[in-house]
Amino acid sequence: MLGDLDIIKVMGRRVYDSWANPALEAEVVLENGAQGRAIVPIYGKEDINKELEFLLNQLSECILFEDAGDQGEIDRLLMKEYRENGEHGVGGCGVLGLSMAVARAAGAGLFLPLYRYLGGTSAPRMPVPMLSMISGGDGGKGIDFQDITVIPKNMKSYGEGLRMGTEIYHTLKQLLLINGYDTSTGNGGGFIADMKSAEEALHYVMEAIKLAGYIPGVDAGIGIYAAADRLYKKEDGTYNFENESRHQGLMIHRNQKDMIDYFLRLTDGFPVISIINGVWKEDMEGREMIMGMLGHRVLLTFPDSETSNAHMIELKQAVTVTAALFKVEQAKMAGHKVIIANDFVETEESFAADLAAAVGADYVKCGAPCRGECTSKYNELLRIEEFYFSRQNL
Repeated sequence: MLGDLDIIKVMGRRVYDSWANPALEAEVVLENGAQGRAIVPIYGKEDINKELEFLLNQLSECILFEDAGDQGEIDRLLMKEYRENGEHGVGGCGVLGLSMAVARAAGAGLFLPLYRYLGGTSAPRMPVPMLSMISGGDGGKGIDFQDITVIPKNMKSYGEGLRMGTEIYHTLKQLLLINGYDTSTGNGGGFIADMKSAEEALHYVMEAIKLAGYIPGVDAGIGIYAAADRLYKKEDGTYNFENESRHQGLMIHRNQKDMIDYFLRLTDGFPVISIINGVWKEDMEGREMIMGMLGHRVLLTFPDSETSNAHMIELKQAVTVTAALFKVEQAKMAGHKVIIANDFVETEESFAADLAAAVGADYVKCGAPCRGECTSKYNELLRIEEFYFSRQNL
């Protein structure tokens, strides 16, 4: 029967992420036979054995025989167990894995696709893809920023925007090869070409947009994922651009004013429409300054919403499905754009795509249109859009 959504079995197993590191897969079975699975990357920071042990021995007990249709209560029980018995942070991956698996199982038990179960019966609003083109290099190679993306504009559909992004991606690859750059891919599938600076990377991306037959700033904008916390050195209060310094032969250190001036120069010279984590997370003054100067024309995203006009939501940071949905609600109430994103170390898990469609996210950021851990999300959104488009034309 449809109402038999009680959880009767909980399982967990070791699987692997896109970089051959251990990942955790949670699985639940409901009384009516419905099943749900979900994978969460471990990132090498947590102990997979302890995560599995906590899931199987403690988290499973707190939700066994509970109603999977009550996502809020399931997540409350999981978080209560996590706070009371989690060991030095261990258990967060198990909590998220089970939260996602229960949502997927409950949807299956009601014969609903996940995005319908999470978002209701109305047709979803499809997000704009933010597609990685050039990835930053932490290993002494590549640009200092984490990521440069292409963001389609004025597209008639999600699928059209994704197609445009793939055309630019392939054009960029050929452009890099012609100019002697390495086209191997980094985290998220972007190319890790060892360029002199972010400006050079932006020049190549803009040229690829043109060569693919599109107009920069009209058909496509550019996003910068600065990840400034990684560049910031608290002891001297500057942002250290080590890769740029290596190419220039002198130390490139930017203080707060220099960093803001740098973004002003980049946004004046290129069609930049998004900057994520542009300054150190604790620099509230700098965040207010950059918002005052660029907030009217650029999506600015920081770890909290106080000085942002866009909010990036990752399931791993939210820890539960309920918390992710709440973060979306908060962002919308504040009038912010919503970006659903995954981390740079991922798996084939496509939950983020269903979440983006369910909540009507403005953007989805899941890496490049390359590598299975990225395309699994983008392809799922294609299926969702196709279903609703075909129904409208019946």
